[in-house]
Amino acid sequence: MPRSRGTVEESSEHQVDGWELAGFPGRLKVAAYLTADQHAAQYRLIVDALLDAQEHSLTGVSRDELFAAVRDRLLTATDVPTADRLTSTDMFDLDARMKALLQWDVVIKWQDKAKTEADFVRTRDRFQLTSAAADLHRWLRRSIDDDAVATSAAAFAPAVIADRLDETLLAIADGEYLLAARSWAQVRTTLNDMADAAAIWQSRMASALAGAPDGEKMNRLRETLIQYVNVWGAGVDSYSVRIGDAIAQLQAVGPSDWRAIALAGLDAEASEDLVGAIVGGHLSTLRTLYAWFRDDGRGQARNLRRQVRDVVPPLLRGSRALMSAGGIVTRRGELLRIASLVESADDDAEAWRRWCAAVGLWSARHLPGQPPEPDTSPAHTSFWEAPPVPIELTLRERGPRSTRGRPAQLPDHRQARQEARRRAEADRAEYTVAEMSLLSRSGSYLAEWAPVERRAEAGLFWDLLSALLRAQPDGGVRIAYSRDGRFRVTANAAPPGQLTAVVQTPDGCVACENWQLELVRV
Repeated sequence: MPRSRGTVEESSEHQVDGWELAGFPGRLKVAAYLTADQHAAQYRLIVDALLDAQEHSLTGVSRDELFAAVRDRLLTATDVPTADRLTSTDMFDLDARMKALLQWDVVIKWQDKAKTEADFVRTRDRFQLTSAAADLHRWLRRSIDDDAVATSAAAFAPAVIADRLDETLLAIADGEYLLAARSWAQVRTTLNDMADAAAIWQSRMASALAGAPDGEKMNRLRETLIQYVNVWGAGVDSYSVRIGDAIAQLQAVGPSDWRAIALAGLDAEASEDLVGAIVGGHLSTLRTLYAWFRDDGRGQARNLRRQVRDVVPPLLRGSRALMSAGGIVTRRGELLRIASLVESADDDAEAWRRWCAAVGLWSARHLPGQPPEPDTSPAHTSFWEAPPVPIELTLRERGPRSTRGRPAQLPDHRQARQEARRRAEADRAEYTVAEMSLLSRSGSYLAEWAPVERRAEAGLFWDLLSALLRAQPDGGVRIAYSRDGRFRVTANAAPPGQLTAVVQTPDGCVACENWQLELVRV
């Protein structure tokens, strides 16, 4: 039968994936040993032995040395008879395993040179992991403790970056490019550690927030928050402005200075392509620094801080939910008491009566509602013909929770939750009005301010004023952020004629320096 023009026939053995043709990566062949249908444990043990061998030798591992390394690992985990049985030829075919790993681009195979006649008889194959397989297996062996070490490497990262950037600028100004190259190298290393720590924190928070909360997720989320506070704390807020100013000065550095920094660590005969690549790497690091500590409030450092801040409410809600369901999670005691009552009955009739009394096994009755018959006479309407009676939502929700306690003892907090929502909405509305009022005062001196009459506005003003008093002045200018990170306030120096100001609030008067406050929503 002739084929129609323009049709594409795909065989069952090989089908063309349109996604791969579009340039997107498909199946990773080097990871096939992890998902092999058979002998996956053997493959992983072989790759693990080859990876450990790289710490001692860079010339590969011979077949006999690899077999001995695998057997030593089995002896460590088991005993001698078990290791002998697992490494027998019928259970462990090393040549077949290495052939499969070679096809998957996991190992590289070559042969030693034959120097004696005995070399022509023995197996001279040597094996070494490919760089992709080594990186993959090294990541696979990384545990939670390794992540903790990686995050601790980013300790005091904002402070270290700020100090090294200042040293780099001073060295460039003095023409000491070797010192500038050393300081800039420390900036790049610290920035990489900081990015790795942030990626670990973000992945942990994302996995902990997915799905229903449980104890393991809440513990992981709590540990991530503690690590963030211990490693960075308030360093992002304290050093972001200083780092941003240093980045702005480095962006004004000319290409000749960056070229001199690159040449400081190279040989005098280095090629121009290598110098250009190093200069491009320096400029790329500078762009990454700007993306992390940009002063418009959209930097990665502040974004990570907001993500950590937004994790706190789900952590509290999940912990509260686990605590509320953690009381009586089993009714084993009640069932044992019923069993003892039934067992102590004199006859079967008494045992049945006690069982019915314990579990409520009585004749069917209508739920309370509006019965069509009077209360004085027995009901004559059939259960199947009776009109439906509305059932409260609380009763519907208690059904699947009968194994967690007695439903009658569950408190009803609906009115309290409704009142809490109403108060929260009122507080948000009042806080919004206070924000708009303070923003309208931006750009004026404190002595020109009208009395602050709203308590919410006074509280926000006192929060910003306290943050300004804690901030270190830089050329007479103080920059601080509100407690929730939503506002940035800049305090310019007071005019010479009027150095102090008094602001009236509902709780009294506040006397301070007559700053010119500029408020910006971040």
